[in-house]
Amino acid sequence: MKTIDRYITQHALRSSFAVVLALLALISLFALFEELDEDRVGYGLAEASLFILKTMPRRVDEILVYGLFLGYLIALGRLAETNEITICRVSGMSPTRLMISLLPSMLLWLTISVFVAEFIAPASERSAQVGKLTAMYGEEGLNQRGGLWIRTGQLFMSVRAIDEAGRIHGITQYWLDEDNALVETIQAQTGTFDADSQQWNLVDGTRTTLSEADATIVTFHARTWDNDITPEVFASQAFLEANKMSVFNLSRQIDFARTQHLRVSEYELAYWSRILKPVTYLGLTLFALGVVLGPLRQVSMGVRLTVGIFAGLGFKYLQDLFAPAAIVFNIPALIAILIPIATYWLVAIYLIRKNA
Repeated sequence: MKTIDRYITQHALRSSFAVVLALLALISLFALFEELDEDRVGYGLAEASLFILKTMPRRVDEILVYGLFLGYLIALGRLAETNEITICRVSGMSPTRLMISLLPSMLLWLTISVFVAEFIAPASERSAQVGKLTAMYGEEGLNQRGGLWIRTGQLFMSVRAIDEAGRIHGITQYWLDEDNALVETIQAQTGTFDADSQQWNLVDGTRTTLSEADATIVTFHARTWDNDITPEVFASQAFLEANKMSVFNLSRQIDFARTQHLRVSEYELAYWSRILKPVTYLGLTLFALGVVLGPLRQVSMGVRLTVGIFAGLGFKYLQDLFAPAAIVFNIPALIAILIPIATYWLVAIYLIRKNA
């Protein structure tokens, strides 16, 4: 059995690797064409190519599961065409045992996906966005994000920009009393975070204290602001969409959004999608096995690829359908993510049992 396992694993790895490379090249080429449509003098082919290169880890993570699915269809289809699957079945190899033979390659791709999504893609994506803004708008490029607004307690705060070093720029703080009346404003040019003391150091600004009679304005060179909001929270909100964050950052953003009494559906959808990624990989692997053992056992490679592409698109469309539905109809994010996965699991189990 070990010899058969190695044989199936080799076929699965070769096919899925070829599909992933083909999909990555195709998607990157389309993305490059899209970037070249940007009408900015300083943003040419070299800058666009660098942007595509830096955002490639995110694209790898997005297409891996579909590349794996198509790769398994191709690998198992070839084994079915040469009757090797039939020989394995006649010799007593059950569908469950065939699934076990696919697990090593699936776990390898899953490990790569998790590593890329958690440790490489978020940082490279943020660097790509910062580099693109700088190339398009020069040194003032970071200001083109339009600023950020946050709320914590009785403080409403505006931040104009954040750089790659984690410094915030153009800070304006509005402090309210218990009756929500404005009592103090603080403006500062820059702010840096001290991780040891968990506080921000605001530099070169003014503090305006309001009362019923008058307003008092005091300038300062340096001032501390006690708050554990980290530069990563600011940077994630400024440069990354929820589906491009790591699980750790998503968890932190969910906690942060709840403290501001904001909706967290978008972050929760991305969070549960990452948490349930192993279930998604296992489900699509099972679905590929069920399809090959069932309706696509004796068809040509072209038909198999066509069905595989539409099945992969169907899974993505189901995800895209239930994600906004979770936000609009207040469906729990976990349920919205589980519905497409459970649908493919049930179909796969049905096909396998029907042809067992």
